[in-house]
Amino acid sequence: MVSIVIVNFNQMKTILVLTDLSKKAENAAVYALKIAEKTHANIILFHSFEKFQAAGIPESDLWGYEDYEMIKNESLKELKKLEDYLVTRHEPGAFEPEISLLNELGFDLGIGVSQIVKNKNIDLVIMGTKGDDTVSHLFSGSEANGVLEQVACPVLFIPETGSFDPFKNIVFANDLKKDYNEAISFLVDLARIDDSHIIITHFGKIENNTFDCLNFIKYAVKYTNVTCNLFPLKNVGGQLREFSVSAQADLVAMIHHKEDRLENFISGSKCKNMLNDNHIPLLILQG
Repeated sequence: MVSIVIVNFNQMKTILVLTDLSKKAENAAVYALKIAEKTHANIILFHSFEKFQAAGIPESDLWGYEDYEMIKNESLKELKKLEDYLVTRHEPGAFEPEISLLNELGFDLGIGVSQIVKNKNIDLVIMGTKGDDTVSHLFSGSEANGVLEQVACPVLFIPETGSFDPFKNIVFANDLKKDYNEAISFLVDLARIDDSHIIITHFGKIENNTFDCLNFIKYAVKYTNVTCNLFPLKNVGGQLREFSVSAQADLVAMIHHKEDRLENFISGSKCKNMLNDNHIPLLILQG
């Protein structure tokens, strides 16, 4: 017998977009805008800038007030350009999110973002990935890994290529280690935006947890557009990648356990080839 608990959803209120102010980072901001339009959330554009060494003195730690103000102002100008760009991408008639700009001197992006998430009550962090391989960049990059290890909310990674598409099909790779009621509830709220089809994937023998997860989504959170696919426990990464492509997934969602090394999970035999297609956004939910 499955114990059903009715979950009360909290509307998404604030999305934090991390940007390095490059052209490549614009795609993540556009995704944030489109999600915000549909969820009536507001957006914070955040840039963390670093101190620089004095010219001609490689090991110098000189950091003048004028230097700091100059870089901070230049960062703010670039953030304003990104804000103006998002205004041009706003859908007429849709909810118009309030866009705030935030920049600060940072030495550890993960710690800095973690504090912002706590202080600003952030519901979702969105950041871009670079290169032709989302996974290899994501989990070899210290910044992305640091954010995942530090923040307490979901993180959505957006590839630099491709245009925004509604999340019609979401592949949810559930490891069934435990109940993920809070994470699943967030995923369902995201799916409700476009009535996305959630496809739960599990590799290995049929377990009661598989159907518990399915029933939780159908009955506890009252979302019926969900199915479950079971796969044999072999070549997990290859199967998941092929299935995500064949299912025309617009989003792949996974659970991250902070006690585990996420990059080992992704790059290991289970999932090393999961998302070589750099056009699929990746949502990491905290387990």
